[in-house]
This record gives sequence, structure tokens and C-alpha cells, in this order.
Amino acid sequence: MAVSPIINESNIAARQRGAMGDSVEDLMNNFMTLLVAQMQNQDPTNPMDNNQLTSQLTQFQTAAGVQQLNSTVNTVGMLVTSMQQMNATQWIGRSVLLEGDTTVSNAEGGNQTMAFSASGDADVVNVILTDAQGNAWTAELKPVKAGVQQFTLDSLDNFQPSDPRTIENGVFSVSYSAASADGSTPEIVALKKAQVQGVSYTPTGAVLELGLQGNATLGEIYLVE
Repeated sequence: MAVSPIINESNIAARQRGAMGDSVEDLMNNFMTLLVAQMQNQDPTNPMDNNQLTSQLTQFQTAAGVQQLNSTVNTVGMLVTSMQQMNATQWIGRSVLLEGDTTVSNAEGGNQTMAFSASGDADVVNVILTDAQGNAWTAELKPVKAGVQQFTLDSLDNFQPSDPRTIENGVFSVSYSAASADGSTPEIVALKKAQVQGVSYTPTGAVLELGLQGNATLGEIYLVE
């Protein structure tokens, strides 16, 4: 009875998975070990032919090539991560915008700047100002282009039911809704401003330290000023 070949696609795949951190030379050594074992255990009356050997060698070369490619990709990924971390130190002391709720005030020295990110163009964005007692005022900002938008209380028009800017030392939380004449409703993401106070490094990338605003990864930043 012929002995089943021990070098086959499943064995090659298993060897590849077991040697993900090894060199191409190690993979080829594994192939030679399997080849010798197969020759020792093959049926003398039905030896492996040259075509079979060539096919198996090709399979193992493919596995070795994939391993070498994976190693190259990992190296490039580590280099990109390192460059991102180094570049992030240049953000220290600068202001950034990230997702979060904003509070504005018409008091002298109070924050009057607001920002959001729109997923698409909008004919009008309704800006809702709500005070601590739950009273709400609506104003309009139009037209609005897709992307990050920054504006102030003075940029708003058509306040309803009245103009809250006349309230002395008023403090308001801000929310948004958008609409267009074609019936589309672009997504609006409220943004808050924070200052980068430091940068910490992790295996997955740089993390910006934002003081009282917490921490943020580079992917969470919408705008750097």
C-alpha cells in the first residue's frame, strides 16, 4: 500500500502558520525536513515522481514568499507608526478639534466659538442653544459646505423665539440639525476644541494628551490649528 505524501498543501499551510515569525531560510529548512521524511516513508513501488516534487516545491516557495511579504509589510507599518508618533510632538501647544459637546457664552471673555463637521452640503444647519433651565433657542447657518465648519454667535441668523445674545452672561449648550431642499439630511458631528499638552506613545500609535478634555488618538482629530 502506498504511503500518503506528507508534504501537501495543508502541511505547508500549517508550517507557514507555525513559522510566522521565522525567516525564509527557516521555512526552506522545514521544507527539506519534510522532503527527507517523505522520501524515507514513501512506497518503493510507487515513488514520488518529479512532477509531484516540483509541485510541492512551488507550493513551499509560495509560502516562503508570503512570509517574506508579511515581514516587509510589518516593517513598513512599524516605520509609518514611528513617523506618526514623531510628527505628533509638533502638535504640542496647538489647538485641535475632536468630537464632543460645546458650551458657548455671551459673557465677556466667554467662549463664543462653535464647530461641527458636515458629511455633505446642506442648505441650512439649525443651531440649537439650550440654557441650564432647558430653555431653547434656534438659529440658522446657511449655506453650509461639507467638512469642518467653525463659526461664532455673530454668524447666526433668524433666532427663534428671540435672540439669546441679549441675555446677560448667558451660557448655552449647542446641538445641530441639517436639511437640504432635495430632502437629504447630512450628518452633523458636533466638535469641541482642546489644546494638546503632551504626546504619549503606544504600540498602536501616538495618543494626544488634552488635559481636562482627556486623551485622543490621531484618528479622532478633525482639525489641527
